[in-house]
Amino acid sequence: MTVRVFHLITRFLRGGAETTTVNTLDALASAPETYELTLGYGAAYDHERVSTVADRGVETVRFRTIRHYNPVALLAAVGAVAVALRRRQIDVLHTHSTEAGIVGRYAAAIARTPVVIHEVHGDPVAADRPDAFNAFLTALERSAAPLSTTIVVKSERIKRVYLDRGIGRPEQYRTIYHGVDLERYRQESIETVPEKHATARLLFVGRLADGKGLFDLLEAVDRLRTDRSLEVLIVGEGDLESDLEATIRERGLEGTVSLLGYREDIPALLASSDSLVLPSYREGTPRVITEARAAGVPVVSTNIAGIPEQIRDGETGFLVTPGDVDALVERLSRLLDDDALRMSMAEQTRVNLDRFDVEQVQEQYRELYRELCREANIDVDRSPESVEGGE
Repeated sequence: MTVRVFHLITRFLRGGAETTTVNTLDALASAPETYELTLGYGAAYDHERVSTVADRGVETVRFRTIRHYNPVALLAAVGAVAVALRRRQIDVLHTHSTEAGIVGRYAAAIARTPVVIHEVHGDPVAADRPDAFNAFLTALERSAAPLSTTIVVKSERIKRVYLDRGIGRPEQYRTIYHGVDLERYRQESIETVPEKHATARLLFVGRLADGKGLFDLLEAVDRLRTDRSLEVLIVGEGDLESDLEATIRERGLEGTVSLLGYREDIPALLASSDSLVLPSYREGTPRVITEARAAGVPVVSTNIAGIPEQIRDGETGFLVTPGDVDALVERLSRLLDDDALRMSMAEQTRVNLDRFDVEQVQEQYRELYRELCREANIDVDRSPESVEGGE
């Protein structure tokens, strides 16, 4: 039989979780088994990215009641998704991110969907959020965990954190790292790089949103520029863009910091940078760190979520506590002022990246689906192409 698969994500914009979702859909589309694929997403979405997925033969469905941290719409969203799952007779629901994970798993219980995969892209519990809100999120995750067949995490550290909070059972968890086309980011693959306008260049890539530590970054840059020729490139889109522009003006950083918006040339920007800076308060296992490592670019980031599994402090980059701007300034100063240290980190950061290779990761997803379908007694047809090819 053709297995009907439904992926559900809160927002379908242009971030790392969305890229992982697309990679998983691509993995299933290229599998020897036959999958019928649907992507469901919430109120916030990027029209161009949705169109790209639809052009690949994936049906797309928008749920207006799935909104980022909007508990008022929660019950309505659960009902809408349950109806969609039942009408389509979905065999496998695969949810991504917090809101879609809560909504989707309760909807799957109502619709009696046989296999439910929840994927954790980032830890929503963070130091910059109120304790009551963190407790509420933890309670929701605990309540939804028993409704999951499998919980996919992007690092062993996140798995330990979730288990310590009483979320799920150890046997439910599966660690699958995000997949990156490593060759695309290796410097020998880059033909041209943007010209530098200062001696040192720092790069930030990510959503311009709360939790990314962007105002900490601007404070650090304001202090760093007094002793050196520095330029900072901030790549990404988000709600904080106007606030960042105002802060840049207030601090007189117009000649130092540039907001570049969304860019497709991340490999070239990395190749031209001395360090990637990601001073986040909440993350998962950031894809951009793996991209920086493939490019041989040292990283200065925070010691949260899965980041310590990507960066060895003092060897391939530096890790600081979220919100510790003094430490951020000190580590960046050390890195920028010591050419030998920077070159040593650049060399070390390129190694041991196989677990992030996109082809290996996609095969892990295909094997996970085969395993879960077998356990649920769901027969999976082989596609005609794979049968003819002798697979």
